[in-house]
Amino acid sequence: MWLRGLGLALLVWSPGVLHAIHGEGPCSTPSLKDGYFVPVQDSYPHGTLINYSCDTGYKPTVEGWWATSQCENGEWSDEPQCVVMTACPRPAISNAIFDHNSKQWYENESIIQINCAEGYSLNNQRNTVSCANGTWSLVLVCQKHPLACDPPPKVSNAVIIHQKYKEVFPELSKVNYHCKDGFLTEDKESQKSVKCEAGRWSEVPNCTSSAKPGTKETQPSSASIDICGDHPQVPNGVVVEEERRYLKYQCRDYYKLVGSDTVVCHSDGTWSEVPRCKEDFCLLRAGDHSDLILTIDKYFRNGEAQWLDCVDKWSFPNYSEVRCINGELQASRCCNRVQIQTGIC
Repeated sequence: MWLRGLGLALLVWSPGVLHAIHGEGPCSTPSLKDGYFVPVQDSYPHGTLINYSCDTGYKPTVEGWWATSQCENGEWSDEPQCVVMTACPRPAISNAIFDHNSKQWYENESIIQINCAEGYSLNNQRNTVSCANGTWSLVLVCQKHPLACDPPPKVSNAVIIHQKYKEVFPELSKVNYHCKDGFLTEDKESQKSVKCEAGRWSEVPNCTSSAKPGTKETQPSSASIDICGDHPQVPNGVVVEEERRYLKYQCRDYYKLVGSDTVVCHSDGTWSEVPRCKEDFCLLRAGDHSDLILTIDKYFRNGEAQWLDCVDKWSFPNYSEVRCINGELQASRCCNRVQIQTGIC
């Protein structure tokens, strides 16, 4: 009982120990140029609030002529900062993108270009704004482009693969639906690609059970393949295994098999369902891209990426990453090795 009371006393009367356990450390004195704050101390405990203002001709980087900051676990919630009165903050425009050289604050008379994210367009023909004595000349808005699409519709027994969810998809975007196990599209495939065209998605799939209806239905028994006659022809496919009762197929290079690779001869003289070989590549024809040095046609497997030489227009050799994604080629802009290694390109 005495020990339990002592433990309770330690919890009540030793708050400094508890703070240390939770990592609620103090903050050092902030460095504030062109301004002043109160109170001035060598150290500020966790939770301390300070108020600051700026010298004549300067303003805080938040709304108002004075501002507040709080010490939170050794750091100030909003680092106190003063900027010249005529400076403009970076425009807060939803769905806008800024290059890596953009700043948080811009000097008076600065002019910047506004670009919208994919699927969005500006509400004004002009795409530049200028800073005039602390205020931007225009209020620009990035709104959904009239030819862009909303998120692809939900399909029962399917999911979108290799694509993060977005509120807006630009025109010509493609997404892939993948049916869950045991379900196939109307084309008897596990996947279907749809495209955004003029603000609408092309026909979405219908994933239905791949099990044959009727549990009492039975398949004819298998028999020797001699009964079924000639081997079924599979374009771009070859027989890689021949047994007494079945054949096994494989697709040629750059094609993928759709359906079962095994075809069985039934006792009624018919073959079971024959698979097909679907294209699984992209073709880059010589001369299609003026920036690339390519003398012969080049094939890419689906998902494959290669760096190809670009036409020599710069001081250093440049390259473009060409990638095959879902049957379509995507090429990056031409960059040199330094830009590629540093992630600029």
